This record gives sequence, structure tokens and C-alpha cells, in this order.
Amino acid sequence: MSGEELVIRRIKKVRKGGHHGGAWKIALADFALAMMAFFLVLWIINVASPEELTAIEGYFNDPLGPSTAGFSASPIDLGGSPAKSNERKLDLDLPEPGSTNLQSQEVKRGEGNDGKEIERMNALLEQELKRQGLMDSEESNMRIEITPQGVRITLLDDPTKPMFERGSARLMPDTENVLLSIGAILTELKNPISISGHTDSSPYVNETENDNWDLSSSRANAARKILEEGGVVDKRMAQVIGLADSIPYNRFDPASAENRRISITLLTDEAYKKMLDINRRNFGEQYQQEDLHLVPEVVF
Repeated sequence: MSGEELVIRRIKKVRKGGHHGGAWKIALADFALAMMAFFLVLWIINVASPEELTAIEGYFNDPLGPSTAGFSASPIDLGGSPAKSNERKLDLDLPEPGSTNLQSQEVKRGEGNDGKEIERMNALLEQELKRQGLMDSEESNMRIEITPQGVRITLLDDPTKPMFERGSARLMPDTENVLLSIGAILTELKNPISISGHTDSSPYVNETENDNWDLSSSRANAARKILEEGGVVDKRMAQVIGLADSIPYNRFDPASAENRRISITLLTDEAYKKMLDINRRNFGEQYQQEDLHLVPEVVF
């Protein structure tokens, strides 16, 4: 026994069911927070109005300040820059301190009437125009129609009694008096106004090389000036455009005299805001060159 070596055997005991650390809890908490934020964003997108979505989009396009399109500088305060409020409620209809002038003007100019009020507005216009003898018969060159954009007043040209001097934007006296009367009637309403000028398909070029586009634009602007002389406030003018012969009133006879016309549309709230949204997207935002991924084959 004395010649044998002593062997010491060490056994390492492992305790089962002990603490394994909390890293997995932190990962689970981060995942739960991310999912909550994700579903919150989905809910906001679902309940937000088109105007709110446009304001949020504008913030991410221009987060450092309100852009020329009137977007908010904050994703929370959709009316403009952040402002303190004593009331614990969200009311997007109330103007907030620091809001941009464009949005306040938009709300003020978008106070038109929708639904049943359109029919009331149409009846009021017809009644006043007939009372003034401007719509004596069905053969009159004036039309009043209810359209998806609102109530439209159309003045059609008559070869025997033209609205403008030939090849000119100078109004004839009778047409000027009619527009003055219409302007006085429109002062009783608050809807934004869109004016469009139209020509027939006959080519027109004068000594200054103006064409039908120039002529229709000048005539629409001439009608705007007379309506303002009749009492319509300039801020109510939402759009004044010339469309030449691109949208004929009589599409079966593009050269017909009734295609030479002036259209005055009292816009509904929905039509006015939709028009502003389209104009902002087409002309309001400033896109940098690197944002446009154009392929030569697509352009040419």
C-alpha cells in the first residue's frame, strides 16, 4: 500500500434551476415596444383624414420647418409649429398659435356648402338671375348646372351677340353688365370660385403671335376682374385658367360658337380641398434632383 500513488479526484457540482441572466427579457421588451409602435402607426393612418395625412407627409419631406406648400413643422401639431395649450383635448378645427397663414386662409376660403346646400345655392342663383332678366328663356346663352365640383355658371358665346370683341379679351358692354350682376349675386355666398376660359377649335394667331391658349387665359382673367368689380373678394378666387379648345362644350362640333365660353364654378369644400391637394403635389413641393430616379429609356 505504501508504494501506491495517491489519486485525488475533483468533482465539479453544477446547480440546476439557477439564474440564467435577463438578456432575453430586454430583447422581448424591445420587440413588444416595436410591435406596439407599429400597430399605433397603422391605427393613425387608418383614422387620419386626407388633410392630416398630407400634413404628416409634409413633415417628413420638410422636418426643419414649414415648406412653401403650407405643411406643418411638427408631426403632432398638424396646424403649424408646436404651441402650448391649457386644454387637454385635440381640436383640429381651432386655429393654433404659430399656424401658417396659408392653412388659415385655406380654412377660411373652404367654407363652401356641400350636400343639400348645393341645391339651395343653385336655386338661389337661378332665382336671382331670372329676377334680373338674365335667364328669360331656354334659348339664353347662360347655363347653370350642378357638377361634382359645385354649381357652374356658363356663359356661351352667340354669333349674333358676342361676349368679346373678335380675337380679343375686351368684353362687350352687355357681357360686362351680366358679369357685374353675377358678381353682386355671388357676394351673398362664401364658396371659393374657379374661372375657366374656352375657345373653339378655329386657329387664332394675331400679330403678336398669341394663340387660343393666350386668348382663353386673357378672357378668363378679364371675367375675374369684372366679378371683382361687382363685389367678389379677390381672396375667393381659387383658380383662373385658360383651356383653349381642349374641353369643347359641343364635342360633336369643335368649331361651334358655344365652345367659346366662360365658366364660373362655385366650388364645394371637397372639390376645393382636392384641388389644393393636387396643386400642392404638382407645383408646391420642391424635389431635389437625387430624389428623381429617371431612366433614359423612360424619359425618351
